Amino acid sequence: MSYQQALAHLDALGVDAMKTLSPSLDRIEALTAALDHPESVLPAIHITGTNGKTSTARIASNVLSATGLRVATYTSPHLQDITERMTLDSVPISEEAFGELFAHIKPYIDLVEGERDDRLSYFEILTGMFFLWAVDVADVMVVEVGLGGRWDATNVMTNVPVAVITNVALDHTEMLGLEEATIAKEKSGIIKPGATVVTGELRPDVLDVIDDEASGAVANVAKIERDFRVLDNRMAVGGRLVAVRTSSRDYADLFLPLYGAHQGTNCAVALEAVTSFFADDTLGEEVVAAGLSGVHVPGRLETLQGEDPGAPRVVLDVAHNPDGMAALTSALLEAFAFESAVVVIGILADKDVRGMLSELTRIPCTLIATQAQSVRSAPPEALEEIAAEVGLGCEIVPSLPAALRRAVETAGRDQLVVVTGSHYVVGEARRFLTA
Repeated sequence: MSYQQALAHLDALGVDAMKTLSPSLDRIEALTAALDHPESVLPAIHITGTNGKTSTARIASNVLSATGLRVATYTSPHLQDITERMTLDSVPISEEAFGELFAHIKPYIDLVEGERDDRLSYFEILTGMFFLWAVDVADVMVVEVGLGGRWDATNVMTNVPVAVITNVALDHTEMLGLEEATIAKEKSGIIKPGATVVTGELRPDVLDVIDDEASGAVANVAKIERDFRVLDNRMAVGGRLVAVRTSSRDYADLFLPLYGAHQGTNCAVALEAVTSFFADDTLGEEVVAAGLSGVHVPGRLETLQGEDPGAPRVVLDVAHNPDGMAALTSALLEAFAFESAVVVIGILADKDVRGMLSELTRIPCTLIATQAQSVRSAPPEALEEIAAEVGLGCEIVPSLPAALRRAVETAGRDQLVVVTGSHYVVGEARRFLTA
């Protein structure tokens, strides 16, 4: 079966269909049982949280790879190509291998769906494919939760010595709950008996929930600012210089090629997770430095510069909730010299649009409201209305390519063009800008 045939089957299911299903692990459990449980063979670091999951996964994966292990990493969503979701030592699975993998798993999908008279979702099939692939190519898995934790398809894994909860904020509230403590309980559902839980969360009420869930699983909790911490976190050319104290040792003057102070925190969480994974073995500073130096996370304060030296710099960031937008605006103010920004923005209708646009008032900017190719996108007119209410100038350019052209044409040499609001918008923009 070709890559295009596999993609057509998955696209027909709909990438967001899982959000309409009742919470259940029954379908993915049936699939992994039919596949003889590949999800339980390799040890895994399992990562959930509201923001920073993919960055933390990429950092942890690179450090693990630097130790000599072969690391299969599963992240979501993708920006441009579905193959981005499955990487081996940071290299995406090839289209040919993806097609062959789907051809291998398709009879098992048919078997499970026939027995249950129920269709597997897009994400469940991809998750089963990842487990089947990883067990043949890797020594260890780093797995990012798709949504929530407890009922996420990735939560069928049993061999999980380390669970990570990056942080907890309000997002996907229609599914996860309207309070941080409720969301924390759902995310803490990934904690397995005897595991170590690593968290970058600081709020006592949220930590209480994590502690309660960990206690029930007889799991140890490693908390930032208590068991590990960021000692230094400075801007540098092309990224950051960070120093981190893990539960085992201190690491100084580490170069992390990512922008934003929040990435220093993600780095500390990732290093503590890898430290916990190796238990009594201390990671050497040279290994950690080598692993961090190669980290690349597209769409996270990613900068693009056109061939024209007079063209404005373009910054892509997938911020899609108020906390993510706050991190973006703080990073822009710290890392980039600009008089003002032209922000090309498209947001999904179920997001906190007002909260996100309010965070953008912290920087001098005007907005170009657009719409990604998703049925869930908020109409640009709705963004324009809320922008006016919070005091931001805004024009509407519904087509994203046209919005990008408009932003680049109107931005001066001392301005930034920032593309943000959702993975859909950034992915589509990245495809257009890098073509």
